[in-house]
Amino acid sequence: MTLAQTAKAVPIWLLATIAGWSGAAAQPAATAVTAATVVQQDYDALFQQMYKNPSNLDVSFKFAEQAVKRGDFEAAIGALERMLFFNPNLPRVKLELGVLYFKLGSYDLARSYFQEAIKAPDAPDDIRAQVRAYLTEIDRRLARYEFSVFTTAGFRYQTNANLGPSSLLVRALGQDAILNGAFGKQPDWSFFQTLTANYAYKLDTRGDAIEASFLGYNARQFKLDQYNLGLVELVVGPRFAVGQNSSFKLYGIGDQVWLGDATYFSAGGGGVSARTTVGDLGLLEAFVEQRHRDFHDSINFPTASQQTGELLSAAVTSDLRFGALHWTARAGYDQNRAVFDYNAYKRYSVDMAFPYEFSLPVFGAPHQFVIAPTIGFSLANYYAPNPIVDPLRIRTDREQRYGAIFDAQVYKNVGVRTQLQYTKIDSTLPNYTTDNFAISIGPTGRF
Repeated sequence: MTLAQTAKAVPIWLLATIAGWSGAAAQPAATAVTAATVVQQDYDALFQQMYKNPSNLDVSFKFAEQAVKRGDFEAAIGALERMLFFNPNLPRVKLELGVLYFKLGSYDLARSYFQEAIKAPDAPDDIRAQVRAYLTEIDRRLARYEFSVFTTAGFRYQTNANLGPSSLLVRALGQDAILNGAFGKQPDWSFFQTLTANYAYKLDTRGDAIEASFLGYNARQFKLDQYNLGLVELVVGPRFAVGQNSSFKLYGIGDQVWLGDATYFSAGGGGVSARTTVGDLGLLEAFVEQRHRDFHDSINFPTASQQTGELLSAAVTSDLRFGALHWTARAGYDQNRAVFDYNAYKRYSVDMAFPYEFSLPVFGAPHQFVIAPTIGFSLANYYAPNPIVDPLRIRTDREQRYGAIFDAQVYKNVGVRTQLQYTKIDSTLPNYTTDNFAISIGPTGRF
């Protein structure tokens, strides 16, 4: 439903409520009907003017704008095509027609109008830029498959690489105790590599596809090698289109994680996600996933198997633009069941980023840059006290995350990324109260 359609459907009850608050409860429904009637009368008047005087291009364009706002793309197309009948040399009208046919999924017609819009040598530069973007997107949508890769590597420094407690005064068997300094917070450098790859084999032009994604991560510590971390995740499943702008996906998940160069846990499960566009603002997606995680004991982590159990995850993500503001967000919920209840928890989290993209000339050529401030918070409530730490106190963690990402294009698809992040966890048990500042830098590649 478009914003205009939503505005038409809601006021009948909304305006009635407002009228009730203001004391004008005698005719709330009449107020709403009158407002809707005025909008319809304006629309009908524009149609009548266009019908009586089809050569009046201003009226036709205003009618097309109103039709688009109402979601009546066919009426808008008719008005714009009549404009071209009277004046074929209107590149902006051809651009608008291309956009409307693109929204309707008629990509061949959209392509022909886009190409016509830039055929004239005096076509404005902004129209040429928009057309190039749409033509690239049409080629992507009509291709039989899609494949993308993002990779980055570099060096990271952390002030608390082992996530040690902020204070050496901790709890043990319900009493205050002094922790061995070797287990307190320790700084360290690491070298890391990340690879993400996405593949989609398209079954049709509707949006049905078989999708697969891969995530790989590896980090090698300079000193604290017991915290060397490796991770691979594979997600595979079909996506089904629902109309032109929505879809849902069923998928299987497989995870393998190594810690300290030994198997830490293996996981398998599945999930379902749903995605939709929000007008021209961007995307919303929600998912629910279930995994069984099987933890393994090792020399460095001899009690890891006590965490074996089920992990349920649910989240809503968004990628939206409001004019110059680009906003991405994730609100999530995790429920972890474990062999021992003191390792089981419920976790609520929210994370947001505000990417700002701009271009600057470097050595005479434009280069793309992105700055993205980030912020996040999570609350984890554990099910039961850990008798080894404190048999009477249940663990609750409140985590704050602040950071920023800076991406700079070096050459074509190659760039450099710098990332800063400060994390602070306040816990009801001092053993888990930590803070950590991390900075990383390294090259990136997008293919």
